[in-house]
Amino acid sequence: MVRPRRQANVPDDELPGGERDDAIARALNRMSDLYEQNFRPSQGDLNRAVQVGCTYERFLAHRTPAFTGEEDPMRARRWILDLERTFEVCGCTEVQMVLYASYMLQGEAGYWWETKRSLLEMEFGSLAAVSWQRFKKEFDDRYFPVSVRRQKAREFNNLVKGGMTVEQYATKFMELGQFAPHLIATEELQVERFMEGLRPEVSRQVACLQIVEFQKLVDLASIAERESSFVVGSPPGQKRRSYLGEGSSSGSPQKFVQRTGTRPQTTSGVRAGGRTP
Repeated sequence: MVRPRRQANVPDDELPGGERDDAIARALNRMSDLYEQNFRPSQGDLNRAVQVGCTYERFLAHRTPAFTGEEDPMRARRWILDLERTFEVCGCTEVQMVLYASYMLQGEAGYWWETKRSLLEMEFGSLAAVSWQRFKKEFDDRYFPVSVRRQKAREFNNLVKGGMTVEQYATKFMELGQFAPHLIATEELQVERFMEGLRPEVSRQVACLQIVEFQKLVDLASIAERESSFVVGSPPGQKRRSYLGEGSSSGSPQKFVQRTGTRPQTTSGVRAGGRTP
């Protein structure tokens, strides 16, 4: 049996060698007993510890990219949302969420966090006491400030389809809508607001259907857009291409025009104007 190592600050002549070693051993045993009684977790606690939380290796397996602080504000917003989805899947505790997210801050963002972390530790006593909501607030104040959020809310308020496809418009609608939730608080409001931004030729075709589901509106508006003869992004009032079998407004026979926009073929060498060469 290896004897406990002699303490450097104990005078050699304080106790005889054997008695000194025995005293140290007894002290260590008492400390061990106290730890067992007061600090050692029960088997139930150990089982719960295995079930709760997420290892750092498992978190890294989801390949969440680092954040350097050089990204635009919307990229910062998406980074936080991606992190929260990963935390949810992994079952991370709140302490782990703050710890893992802070580790992913690199470059300028890493320097910012070192300063902010010191201030938070002074305020809370330790980083473990900092909530995820507080971390997000500090992050947003730096990389997604209120001024940007207000700007995005104004963009949503003025959003129209314009030259975008219906699908592109829907994507932008949902991206900016999170900054003006009061305008789309219900699905009915979403449908109403989305309809207001559609081009007239598309909205006329779907308005009569009295759609109340947002995704159904997007799907039917996309179909109406594809079936429409208007070119996406063309100036308002542009005449549509002719369809097969339609007559002209003057009542004269209408030549068939292919959807590709090619000119009709002439017959027997006769020009389109009716004269022979």
